[in-house]
Amino acid sequence: MISFLKHFAILLTAGVLSFAAGAESIAKITFEQHGSRPLSEDQLFYNIRLRPGMEYSREILDEDIKRLYNTGSFTDVSGRTLPNEDGSVNLQFDLQLQPQVRKVSLEGNAKFKTDDLREKITLAESAPLNNARLRDSARNLREFYRSEGYNEATVTPRIVSVDADTLDITFVIKENLRHRVNRVTFDGASAVPEDVLKNAVANRYSFWGSIPLLRDYNNAGLYDSAEMPVDRARVLECYHNAGYLDCRITAVDVTPDEEDPEYLNITYHLEEGEPYTVSAVTFSGNSAVEDKAIAPRIRLKEKETFCLTDQNDTVRAIAAHYETLGHADVDVRPVQTADPEHHTVAVDFRITEGRRYTVRAINISGNTYTKDKVIRRELAIQPGDPVDRNRLEVSKSRLMGMGYFSKVEIPAVNADRLDEKDVEVKVEEKHERFNIKVGAGVSDINNLVGMAQISSNNFDLLNPGDWFYGGGQRFRAQGLIGVDRMGGNIDFTEPWLFDIPLRFDTGLYWDENEYEYWDERRIGVRVGLTHKIFDDFTTISGNYKFENVNVRHMSHKLGPETREESGKEWVSQVAVVLDRDTRDSLTNPTSGYNINVLAAVSPKLMGSTTDFMRFETRGSFYYSFFNKAIITMAGLRLGTVTGFDTDDRVPIFERYFLGGGDTIRGFPYRSVGPLDSRNRPTGGQTMMVGTVEISHPIWRWIRGAVFVDVGNAWEDACKFGPGGINVGAGYGLRLMIPVLNAPIKLDFAYPIVNDQDNESSKLRFHFNMGFTVY
Repeated sequence: MISFLKHFAILLTAGVLSFAAGAESIAKITFEQHGSRPLSEDQLFYNIRLRPGMEYSREILDEDIKRLYNTGSFTDVSGRTLPNEDGSVNLQFDLQLQPQVRKVSLEGNAKFKTDDLREKITLAESAPLNNARLRDSARNLREFYRSEGYNEATVTPRIVSVDADTLDITFVIKENLRHRVNRVTFDGASAVPEDVLKNAVANRYSFWGSIPLLRDYNNAGLYDSAEMPVDRARVLECYHNAGYLDCRITAVDVTPDEEDPEYLNITYHLEEGEPYTVSAVTFSGNSAVEDKAIAPRIRLKEKETFCLTDQNDTVRAIAAHYETLGHADVDVRPVQTADPEHHTVAVDFRITEGRRYTVRAINISGNTYTKDKVIRRELAIQPGDPVDRNRLEVSKSRLMGMGYFSKVEIPAVNADRLDEKDVEVKVEEKHERFNIKVGAGVSDINNLVGMAQISSNNFDLLNPGDWFYGGGQRFRAQGLIGVDRMGGNIDFTEPWLFDIPLRFDTGLYWDENEYEYWDERRIGVRVGLTHKIFDDFTTISGNYKFENVNVRHMSHKLGPETREESGKEWVSQVAVVLDRDTRDSLTNPTSGYNINVLAAVSPKLMGSTTDFMRFETRGSFYYSFFNKAIITMAGLRLGTVTGFDTDDRVPIFERYFLGGGDTIRGFPYRSVGPLDSRNRPTGGQTMMVGTVEISHPIWRWIRGAVFVDVGNAWEDACKFGPGGINVGAGYGLRLMIPVLNAPIKLDFAYPIVNDQDNESSKLRFHFNMGFTVY
């Protein structure tokens, strides 16, 4: 018994001593820097976690060593502990400083000024060499040259030691020629048309790059050696889509053109082989999903020529179906078994289903000001739903589209249970709460107009404590003043009225326009409710406006019947709008369509001076070719406004006046339509405008466009006819200058069919420069 107690006491003492030893505290931290111009201790402490008084941890020390090394200021970093008599330790970091950079220079740059290139260099003179900044500087220079079309330019840092602690760095640049592609040929190609192969590769001839006047101002048709391995894969993909699985590219020759060494000729040497037929298509590994649910998603068909695109589409279709069910880790791998002798291939889609997950919880972080509910209501996925990657992507797109966040990440992470995941919504809010804009716009319609505006896309009417921010509402106050126009408006939008997906809009407005023969002033209020129907692209709206319209300063050049329209009137209008919009962009669409239908009524019973109603429909369709290089737009607008009795008068301010840059180009603004007794425009009650426009790239943010506009305004309601049609056609430029942040539209148009007796046929210039923000 005594022996046992002795052993227990020894073990207990050893345990206490070992615990004490393992709990050493840090008494002092010092830095031994070897080299000239040491860094300040404050800067060093900023990069480590350990502090005097903390418990010593080898793991944290290793992390601190990595942090100091990753600053790029040291060639070597180590740390050691020095024990003290009281059981504490002193911690010492030994740091070997990088040499000092005496001078940073450039060599070999002829096309670009040294001062412009220096802006790309983050390496500092009279400071320790920083390897990370050295790499970044070289990469920035390469990317700059690449952005300017010098794809073959090289940038090599040259380091020269001045003494043991000082060095000079020179970025040696070889700009090389801006080679362009002339001919691309495919030796041995017969099964796949050459046009298909040429359109598949990135290195190909471009007409726009061959025009001498434009050659130095655009990057079309430039040769890029980095794209060549990818181009080889693209050519093979074309053949695999045609079933030629044995196709090989034996060589690719890139040679300067004999007549112009700035151009290169590219020749692919091919061995096509024979096409393969699909002998069998099977799938395996599915247990959670029945065969009948997978079979319709098989794009490959037996006894047909093999197609790689069909195989890849099958993989995506099967995986997408599993993902909608919550199989976030599904993997579908096509396994080909080829028979080269008979040129057949059997494909088995091997499915690894993985576990089925449901969403346990949605956790939101990073939103300092934006309320959680504003984010949650935009999510396409909720707790209890399957973990569907498609829904996560839709949720991310919705949040980014709100305009509140600079970054959004929505990963699904493991939860406590094996069959559940948590969705982590991580956002980074934009710094600006309110956008203040001051700018100007000019066009052939409104002349010069100045604008001042304050707005917020994340407004909160009931939260003055946070400066009315974070509620997901929208607010805008805007003032306009110009040569022919002035006005102002205050708009407010609540996207989720009563926390349901019902958008509420309201606004006050004042607008004054000076037209050629009279002035109009409108003062009013509008409210509206909008709800999505069917899907995210279709909405129905109910709107109401009440306004006072004053038509004044009628010109003596007008006919007496038109001058009688002068005076004040009230408009109390209820409208229903059905809208479907699938365009890929509101400002620069390249695909999709927008269809809008409006029906409005303004009865005396509700306070209008005159009984009238309006019906309008408009549609625009966009389609692009050659990777969005050529964009085609076709649009049509139809409308009629009439009294409750078709013989009743319709106010002049509600009639249609066509002509100008936004309707029928080639005709002056508001010149197309019926004329009064003195041959002056008096407006029509029915209108039609059709437009076809084809745009093409010229250089970076400059595009050209050829267009045709067709239309007319007829005097009577609901009476369209072939007579009186006007046609304008022309060519224009579309400029999206980055620093201006506003579109510029310049058009030259000629009225090739002119049915307006009061207007001559001549070339006209139409321009529209959106608000320029400073």
